Amino acid sequence: MTGEVTYLYAYDIATEANLTAIETQFRGAAEWFHIGRSKDAPRNFPSYRPLTLQLDDLQINGPLGPMTLHTSIKLFSVGAVSVNVRIPITCERVTDLVALRTLTVKADTSLDDRISEIVHRLLATIGPKLDSPVQTIGEPEVYTIFRLDMPPADPAAADLASDRPLEHWLSAHERDVAALLVGETDATRLSAQEVQETLQNRYSYYCNELTVLDWDAAFVIDTAEGCRDTFYVIEVANLQLEELRVYDAELDKVLDKAYDDVEATARPHAFHQRRRVLADLREIRMDLTRVTEELSNITKFVGDWHIARVYMGCVARFHLSQWEDMVSQKLRSLDSLYTMLQQDSTNRAMLILEASIVALFVIDVIVIVALGVK
Repeated sequence: MTGEVTYLYAYDIATEANLTAIETQFRGAAEWFHIGRSKDAPRNFPSYRPLTLQLDDLQINGPLGPMTLHTSIKLFSVGAVSVNVRIPITCERVTDLVALRTLTVKADTSLDDRISEIVHRLLATIGPKLDSPVQTIGEPEVYTIFRLDMPPADPAAADLASDRPLEHWLSAHERDVAALLVGETDATRLSAQEVQETLQNRYSYYCNELTVLDWDAAFVIDTAEGCRDTFYVIEVANLQLEELRVYDAELDKVLDKAYDDVEATARPHAFHQRRRVLADLREIRMDLTRVTEELSNITKFVGDWHIARVYMGCVARFHLSQWEDMVSQKLRSLDSLYTMLQQDSTNRAMLILEASIVALFVIDVIVIVALGVK
């Protein structure tokens, strides 16, 4: 069997990226990615277009012999990058691919380390084109896609599967596919329940192609060109998970500091500190709300068309809705803190204004009495 293994690495590198300026910087070496809109895609669908960079190939000795690494990078305006590493493979059995879940580039260097080096160099190159670039690159969200060309037909079952060979093949090898997705080398150890749950998120459009989604890996049977759009929506969903995870961690830090700041500003003499905290909360709230909205704009796969269904499968398998709910809840908590502090500042200002009016009235009465006595 022939095919490819694709490793997707999603990194958060900034609040926002100026893709037009980055394209100009690379002077023709970068190009805009677009969905092929095959199958049943809407005719006038306005898809998001990231910027793509192709890197030099790398020859390595992998677990299955000599391998060529084809590496590309997609840059997104939300300040994130997705590194895509493709490796052509040939194998006898599906379970042979389990050895490729973790790849060593050199004797003491993993693929993860090499990708981290690439992202560090990229960040140093495009740093001026980024809004608030990160000081330290965090851990990426990693996803692996195992793609095979159409498996060879089973001569013994030709009569049973002449019209639907792929369905019959999957029925005969579903335990091996499930073992690959969960990382088990011995497929016989898996229970029927585990096999069923692992393979429940599967999608097909043509009778000779298949996509099975799991939480950190996918299994695809299709041609390299035929699955291009499917790979892209998986890549976008993986990047969305990375961004939501980063925003969630950032909001935890912001809320912890905000609670301390609000408590500190409760003191009567902390007027100037209260103004600073209000300004900081307002800026943070606007930034996080903006990037959250922009993150949603890159995933406008809405409808009943095929890659929209694949994307919604990723949403369910990656638990993106739960991550979005957590981020939204923390944004609401931050908004409540801002509103509470704003109201408190307003009340204090009104109290000072009322006290000033009363003081002026008292002074006016004293002046009138003093003049009357004279």
